[in-house]
Amino acid sequence: MTGAGVTVAVLDSGYDATHPDLKDVVTRSRNFSDEPDVTDGIGHGTHVASIVAGAGERYRGVAPGAKIALGKVGGEYASESAILAGMEWAAAEVEAKIINMSIGGPDTPGIDPLEHAVNTLSARTGALFVIAAGNDGAPGSVSSPGSADAALTVGAVDGSDRMAEFSSRGPRLGDHAIKPEVTAPGVGIMAAAAQGTADGPYVGQHRRSDRPPRLRGRIALPAGWFLQRREPRWPRRSRPASQASDSRTAVPVR
Repeated sequence: MTGAGVTVAVLDSGYDATHPDLKDVVTRSRNFSDEPDVTDGIGHGTHVASIVAGAGERYRGVAPGAKIALGKVGGEYASESAILAGMEWAAAEVEAKIINMSIGGPDTPGIDPLEHAVNTLSARTGALFVIAAGNDGAPGSVSSPGSADAALTVGAVDGSDRMAEFSSRGPRLGDHAIKPEVTAPGVGIMAAAAQGTADGPYVGQHRRSDRPPRLRGRIALPAGWFLQRREPRWPRRSRPASQASDSRTAVPVR
């Protein structure tokens, strides 16, 4: 299974349109950030897109037959409004059935706006949001919006199939629901590097150095991994909506 015929939406830091591994792979893109275009200035989105569906000769994505719709929601940081707009575009306009979000941030006991968007867009469009668990490394530290009921949340394992020391762990804050549901390789993943962000055309990444406060995510194999395995959804318990809007900022994390 290569993912042929499937479009995966990747919401991230943009992409390097000149990288040969992404030629004819990214078929549409849109910029929701405050930056001028979809150019990837930090390398995160390029790396993630390559992991999902890169079509290189040396390194290939997990689902090299899939196509990517790339929504740039930020660079070093992303606003909540940009992320929400990207989510709506990916689910309702692109009509992607799989939406990859390797970003996340501190969870709260209630349902925040990003979690609400995951739940409502999933119910309305049938899209599956495949979201990184985060890289806080502690029990009960799964990030939002991976903490949403409807999200398929992915933790990281190393080359020995052991939980990566940085990978966020469950249970979910507030109601102790099971999160993450699955794990996938997330340590030292070699994939495409955006121009000007590495010494060569490829780089191995798994996490960024700690710099609070920020939204935290993890590079692994979320959407491509799902395309290979077609895992079902798991029923999860709901929790009450938060009373306050969340105005935090986000950062895709290398």
